[in-house]
Amino acid sequence: MTTKDKREYVRRPVDVPVDFIVQGRLYQGWIRNISEDGFLIETEGTFSVGQNISMIYSFHLFGQENRAGRIIWVGSQVIGVKFETPENNK
Repeated sequence: MTTKDKREYVRRPVDVPVDFIVQGRLYQGWIRNISEDGFLIETEGTFSVGQNISMIYSFHLFGQENRAGRIIWVGSQVIGVKFETPENNK
């Protein structure tokens, strides 16, 4: 079974700029895909699994959003973020 097969929610490709804070430091990046429970963010920086993250981003139809989450995986210039509360449970 692949990681894709294990996902609970469908991922959708997007290109949305995002500002986010990890351990009190401001970063910028791009949301490259989104699902109901998280994002893949392309960014530069050094991050660790388990770090808390606060994100500010804007989708043209919905306006500015503020979300909190946790980094669940780290790759080369990308991080996987799981929302603290899925969108449909807010």
